[in-house]
Amino acid sequence: MNTRSTPTIGQRFDRAAARYETHAEVQRHAAEQLAERIAALPLPAEPRILEIGCGTGLLTRALARRLGRADWTITDIAPAMLAAQQAGPPPAGRVRHQLVDGEHPAGLPGGYDLICSSLAVQWFGDLDAGLARLAGLLAPGGLLAIATLAEHTFSEWRAAHQAHGLHAATPAYPPAERIGRTLAGLRGGITREAYRQRHPDALHFVRSLKAIGATAPAAGHAPLSPAAFRRVLAQFDRQGNHVTYDLAYGLWRKQAPGVFVTGTDTGVGKTLASAILARAWRAHYWKPLQTGVAEEPGDTETVAALAGLEPARLHPPAHVLQAPLSPWAAAPLEGVTLDAAAIAPPQVDGPLVIEGAGGLYVPIDERHMMIDLIARLGMPVVLAARSGLGTINHTLLSLHALRERRLPVLGVIMLGEPSAGNRHAIEHFGGVPVLAQIPRLARVDAEAVEAWAARIPPLADCLARRWPDPQETPACRP
Repeated sequence: MNTRSTPTIGQRFDRAAARYETHAEVQRHAAEQLAERIAALPLPAEPRILEIGCGTGLLTRALARRLGRADWTITDIAPAMLAAQQAGPPPAGRVRHQLVDGEHPAGLPGGYDLICSSLAVQWFGDLDAGLARLAGLLAPGGLLAIATLAEHTFSEWRAAHQAHGLHAATPAYPPAERIGRTLAGLRGGITREAYRQRHPDALHFVRSLKAIGATAPAAGHAPLSPAAFRRVLAQFDRQGNHVTYDLAYGLWRKQAPGVFVTGTDTGVGKTLASAILARAWRAHYWKPLQTGVAEEPGDTETVAALAGLEPARLHPPAHVLQAPLSPWAAAPLEGVTLDAAAIAPPQVDGPLVIEGAGGLYVPIDERHMMIDLIARLGMPVVLAARSGLGTINHTLLSLHALRERRLPVLGVIMLGEPSAGNRHAIEHFGGVPVLAQIPRLARVDAEAVEAWAARIPPLADCLARRWPDPQETPACRP
């Protein structure tokens, strides 16, 4: 465990605040890269943002350019750094500044849509515990986004020490693949970037770290003698005067309890399945993309009637289109431009059932299919499938597509004349449970939905068994 003293870290950065940005090439790059990744993900309008370790405001400014108005809580452990950020142009929206120890945040209300930090969490004494505390402050569906340093950072500097039988004072950073692995109830992961920075000489590298306050040594490290230090400097110069930053970008979304209902095809019974699930779990319902309203009522009205949902649990679609076509085909007919990247789920206080349009490879816009929207929203899937002839092939193909994208599957709902053989094949070869096998109903009404809802397993039970190791199949095994 890292046991560096938090007050000492804050004091070092306090002293560096005035000259920080002059030497913060890597920090500026990481902030821009992290902001770009955050902006590519769905967030609600004017999101509630908590920034940990703001420094002089590199990430704040990068996000403000991309996200626009927001409710900002901007924090740092170093008063001088916080003051430097506060002295600059404020981001649009409501802004508050607060001295906060990011590893042990206190006095924060929680419910944030985005918690972000660029090159600060590497100073946490216990990274896993610190990230878990921050994750606890997220709203359902909220995003935790960090840029930090991984194990190969400063490898050239360490090699210069090792060439003379010495050990560098640089901290021991974790392997990138271990960062965030213990986060419970969040879905996401790490991407890496090797950023190489060249210096005129070794002494310039050392002084640049001091200039930004990043000189806290590893715990228990004894300073080198002047002679040993000179040997290391000379060795670093012979190696080429460059150093690598092993940048790790982590993005995790807090799972709102609920599911994304998709189908093996259009007309297989997704709306009936959604109504049954919404009734069973007393869930909110949202269909982000509704087409075909020129010919029949929208699915939101149908689900409301079948599941007996009050208005507070019904959320309007992001787009409603007239033609009974894919969103990609219907939108141009009405002069509408769709962007799947801009579709953000509603903020809800309970389970959420999301119903897709058609199957996994229905196009939404020029770049995105329905499966891309599922991946971006981060919800486990319930797959609606026909019970009859041909369903084994169609269902297994859909499950294979979800598996290839590492999207978790809660289960399958089969609709139509029951087939024990088809059910067994899907469970056996697909590796997922069939949550229900619903026959052709004489009447599709609220009473029938209520009866079938009573047979659906509790959502908590389904969620508890659906999370596999991310290196294994993402299917939910019974």
